[in-house]
Amino acid sequence: MPRLVVVSNRVAVPDPEGPRLAGGLAVAVNAALKHREGLWFGWSGQINDDASGGELPTIVERRQRSFMTIDLSSTDFQEYYNGFANRVLWPILHYRLDLAEYSRRDLSGYMRVNEHFASELHKFLHPDDVIGCMTTT
Repeated sequence: MPRLVVVSNRVAVPDPEGPRLAGGLAVAVNAALKHREGLWFGWSGQINDDASGGELPTIVERRQRSFMTIDLSSTDFQEYYNGFANRVLWPILHYRLDLAEYSRRDLSGYMRVNEHFASELHKFLHPDDVIGCMTTT
């Protein structure tokens, strides 16, 4: 069976000593990966202004799942996550067009981070992987 690769803007890496993750995205991804090998790839939730963009992703193995994360710089965080994801994607995906606040700078940051994600993920993909994308803000 091919490996399922889930790409999202945030990754909830489980803490082996902590409680089970209960957020909507974590529940959905865990259900999708319940009976198969999988990789969940995306932002770690950490801001690292020392990151030059050349760091290797952090990989955590839990059961038959791999969690691969990348830190963002504060600029990338502001434009990618706080900017486009929270000010454009969240409102339009929740039928609140009245709350959407588009800026070219945030779109540029969103595209830059996604390009970086794609470049890093590409290095770890297998030929028969099945890729799915999810977003949460």
